[in-house]
Amino acid sequence: MFDDELAGIPAQPPRAGVLPGMRLSAAIPRSTAILLIGLVVLFAIFPLSIMSADPKAKLGLGPSHTAQGRVLSVGDVSGCRNSGGHRIVYAFSTQDGSVFRGASMVCEDSPYYSAQVGDPIEVRFLTRDPAVNAVAGGDANEPPVFLFMIFPVFFLLVLSPMYFPQLREVMRARRLYKRGFLVQGNIIFVKKRSAGTWPGWPGSSPADVYVAHQAPGSGRTETVACCMNDWLVNQLSPGTTVHVLLASNKSERGALLEAFIR
Repeated sequence: MFDDELAGIPAQPPRAGVLPGMRLSAAIPRSTAILLIGLVVLFAIFPLSIMSADPKAKLGLGPSHTAQGRVLSVGDVSGCRNSGGHRIVYAFSTQDGSVFRGASMVCEDSPYYSAQVGDPIEVRFLTRDPAVNAVAGGDANEPPVFLFMIFPVFFLLVLSPMYFPQLREVMRARRLYKRGFLVQGNIIFVKKRSAGTWPGWPGSSPADVYVAHQAPGSGRTETVACCMNDWLVNQLSPGTTVHVLLASNKSERGALLEAFIR
C-alpha cells in the first residue's frame, strides 16, 4: 500500500520536510477551522458588548490616568459583602484644566473608607472620556474583566474534541518523522475508540492500530499507533504490511506512516 510514495523515505533520521498528511491544515479541515473561528468570535463579541455598555468595565480596560480630586460629600450605602459602604462624591481636574465630578462606593478595606468632605482623593479616569471615572482602588463593584475575557478560551476547550485529537496525532507524527525510526510491520488488529468527538460534530472517530514489527536492536515486538482515517482503517485487515515511525522511547506510541501519505 502506497509503495511508490514510501520508497523515497529513508529508514533512519533525520528527514527533511513533512508528508502531506502531516500539515496542520490536514489536522484541522478548513470547514472546522471556519466554524471554530466563527464560534470564538461570537463568544468574544458577547462579553465585549456587555463591557462596552458598562462604564466601570471600560475603565478597567483603559487606557486610564489618575488625578487628585477633592471629596464633596459622603453618604452611607449598602452593597459591600460584610458591612455597609460609603458613597463618595468627588470632583477632579484633568491636565487640560477641565473639571469633572463622579461618585463611587467604597468598602471598609478601601483606604478612602474614612474620607471626609474636603479630603484629597485619588481618582482614576478614562483617558478618552474623563466622565468615566472612579475612586482609585475603591470600587467594590468593579467587574472582573478577566472573567469576561476567558469566555473564548472556555468555548475552545468545550469544542476541543473537534480538533484536538487530530492536532495531537499530527504533531506526534511530525516529531517522529524528523527523529524516529521507520520500521515495517504487520497488522495484528484494529480497535475503534469508543469516543473521539462530540456526536454530530465533524471529524473522524480514531482507531488504535496494533502492529507487530522487528524493533531496532531487539526482537519481535508490538506497538500501537492512532489512525484518524476511516477509509484506511477499513483496509487494515490482520496481516497487512504497514510502516510505523517509532521513537527511541519504546513506551511511546508510534505513528502509522500510511495515514499521512495523502
